This record gives sequence, structure tokens and C-alpha cells, in this order.
Amino acid sequence: MKLTASGWPAQRVRAWTAGMDALAAAGEAAVAATDEADLMASTAAALAGPFADWVIVDLPSARHASRSVAGTRSRPDLAAAVAELEITDSPVTKSAVDRCTPLVQAEVADSSELGVLPDGQRVADALGARSYAVSPIAVSGRARGAITIVRDRSSPPVTFLELNVLAHIADLAAAALERLP
Repeated sequence: MKLTASGWPAQRVRAWTAGMDALAAAGEAAVAATDEADLMASTAAALAGPFADWVIVDLPSARHASRSVAGTRSRPDLAAAVAELEITDSPVTKSAVDRCTPLVQAEVADSSELGVLPDGQRVADALGARSYAVSPIAVSGRARGAITIVRDRSSPPVTFLELNVLAHIADLAAAALERLP
């Protein structure tokens, strides 16, 4: 195990750094958002990178599109196909919202957990998902949507550290929703 000068494992330091960077970027997105569509798109874009390979932001009550998807790989066709799905098409996202409880899956157990595309391909397979985490966006104790981060097979699995950061990011998105018209 490679250690940093501070004695911490290097991989853990990278995870903390990516998490704090994601939190800062999502905070900026939440503050700058002018409407729900802007909040969804800017939050998804802010988190795609070292924190997550794919990001799905769901707001079923949004006036326009109810889902925004961003990825680190240039696959606009895939992002658009995933964005067309409803939150109810993703069993784990729906469960997190219904229960108003975040969840982390270190290894994808069932590739249909994130939904199935209209062509029959499972979303987890299409994204190359290794692991994921979902956190509800709760306003006044009621889930209004969710943020899902996905790591592909070339990335380390999502851990409880990332789930904790994601829960704080969802809180920032909820605060932004409360102030948006």
C-alpha cells in the first residue's frame, strides 16, 4: 500500500480530494442555478469526472425534462437514451426516493437495477457500471428527486465516503430547489 507523506493511503487521499472537489463544484452549480433544468444539468456536469463516470439527476416534478445525464466519455447518444427514461424505470432510484434513503452498491448485482433502455439493453451494461450510489434530493423531509453516480469497471468502486459526499450534494440541490421559482 502506497502512503502519502501524512501516512494516509494514497488511494484514500485521492478519494477525499475528488469528493471535496465534487462537493465544491456542485455547490457552485446549486448557487448559480436559475431554474430546475439548469440545476439538473449543471449538477450532473459538475459531478462527472474524477468523482463519477456517469451522473444521473432526476427531478420528476421539473417543468421540462425530468432527467439530466452527464458522462466522462463522449457518448451523447447513450446519455440522451438514459435521459429519456423515467425515474420509475430505475428500481434502485425509485426505491431511494420512495424511502427517502441513500444507498450504495459497491458491485452491480443485477444489471437491470438502473433500468432498461427502449432497445432492451440494460442501463448498467450500457454504462459499463461497476458500482453506483443514489441519494434522494429531499425538501422538507419529502424526496423531490435523486442524484445517481455510476463508476465504470475501470474505476474504483463507490464507497460510503462517496455516498456521504453525495448526500451533502443532494442537500445542496434541495436548498437550491427551495429558492428557485
